[in-house]
Amino acid sequence: MKNILTLILTVLSVNCIQAQTFEQAKTDYQNENFSNAKKTLLNLIKTDNSSLTTLYLGNTYLMTDDSDSAKFYYKKAETGTDAYSYIAKAKLILMEQNDIATALINLDKAVAISRKKESEVLFQAGYTTFTPKPVYAAQLVKYLEEARTMAPGNIYYALILGDVYQTMPNGGGKAMSIYEDMAAKYPNNALPFMRIGRLFYASTNYPVAIENLEKANALNPNFGVVHKELGELYYLQKNYVKAKEEFKKYIDINSNDPKAKSIYVGFLYQFKDYQKAIEEINAYLPSDSTNYVYHRILAYSHQELKQSKIAQVEIDKFWKYVGKNKVTILDYTYAGKIAVGNGDTLNAINCMRTAAEMDSTNADIQSEFALTLFNFKKYRESIAQYKKRIAMPQKGPSALDVYYLGRAYFVEKDFINSDSAFATFVQMQPKSPDGYLWRAKSNVELEDKKNFKGLASAHYLKFIELGGNDLARNKGNLITAYNYLAIVSLTQKDTAKAKEYFGKVLELDPNNKIAQEEIKKIK
Repeated sequence: MKNILTLILTVLSVNCIQAQTFEQAKTDYQNENFSNAKKTLLNLIKTDNSSLTTLYLGNTYLMTDDSDSAKFYYKKAETGTDAYSYIAKAKLILMEQNDIATALINLDKAVAISRKKESEVLFQAGYTTFTPKPVYAAQLVKYLEEARTMAPGNIYYALILGDVYQTMPNGGGKAMSIYEDMAAKYPNNALPFMRIGRLFYASTNYPVAIENLEKANALNPNFGVVHKELGELYYLQKNYVKAKEEFKKYIDINSNDPKAKSIYVGFLYQFKDYQKAIEEINAYLPSDSTNYVYHRILAYSHQELKQSKIAQVEIDKFWKYVGKNKVTILDYTYAGKIAVGNGDTLNAINCMRTAAEMDSTNADIQSEFALTLFNFKKYRESIAQYKKRIAMPQKGPSALDVYYLGRAYFVEKDFINSDSAFATFVQMQPKSPDGYLWRAKSNVELEDKKNFKGLASAHYLKFIELGGNDLARNKGNLITAYNYLAIVSLTQKDTAKAKEYFGKVLELDPNNKIAQEEIKKIK
């Protein structure tokens, strides 16, 4: 009898410990300390492989951008027959098939199993919207609203409902209303202030964002994500000392988690502090040399600093360590830029082509691809890609797109189309001398060289007007322009004007033989 009692007490003790451990993981998850939640759940799942624990572990991986591991645990969770198994199944359907109708069938089964008596089931059903960014919010928000109605005292349910409202059309006001309501009701809870701060951050009201995030930090200094966002905000406010302090706290709270470090150095790269990003990564690499994110940012940063050879070493390491499903369009774009910097024509073109094919709607990448082809003298293909870029409805072409299209046409001796392209460039950049210069050059090529009619005269005169003071850049073209105008004047028998223009040539180049000889003839 004593042994049975001991066994019962042991089981109850284990269950109690497991419950406490799960609640700790849940708290860390709600506080967005995902790395700590993941560690706790990975230990817990060894003795508690319930569908709820497994579902939470999947969610944790999803929120740290590891969708493969998330799917692995969702598949484990879906093998059961309880409500959370059907929720895991719905999550997988949304992630893999993007099938909201079938997902809703499984979610309704989960709710039916719980007989609408478990608020957590309703909450998790609504939480399937996060994949990790919210999808089908309009169809899934009803579950979160029901969960909040069933458990009005659960602040997390309310805040997540606000987060989802924020992603819906005109939902920002409803979200802020919830956050402010929760902040008033629970003034000692950091979560509402964190979200209020984020809303002001998104609207670029940085001082008020900092004020609210500092309130959250004062209430609970163990919110790693608050330190991260304060670090970003202080950096934007140019308070670099505070920014560094906050990022250091963020990394410490996340137990030197590589993900936290990756976010920090990624932030440095985004704000163009390339040298600092390189220094920080080099300090992290000895203990994590195969981290593909580190090598990615090193490659990007060295390339931005025009250090293409070093960037090539790092991009090679990146390709070695990265998983195929982790490669982005930007990786191929940078690989192309690095290859350009190293004179590797074939690799540059292949990388830029791959990037353009990965997202055929990305106008900026299409521009980069066309320019790469132009720079490597693949003019005909450059023309084809620029025409494709200009026809894209997502974003109008830039003046440079039109300019380089004109240059490519010119090299290919299609002077009618080059003149047309430069005419468009002039409309886009009327104060730039370059458009007038290339219109002039195109029209010169369209003239009868034995009998100049002056087709280029107006364009050369405008070029002189706009570019005449920049001799360092335009001296050679100014000489060509004045010589052309002088010769046209001669064909029109205006010797005074011809002499004037030849005089301008000699001012720029006293040894110019054409001008010297023609002036002698005029005399």
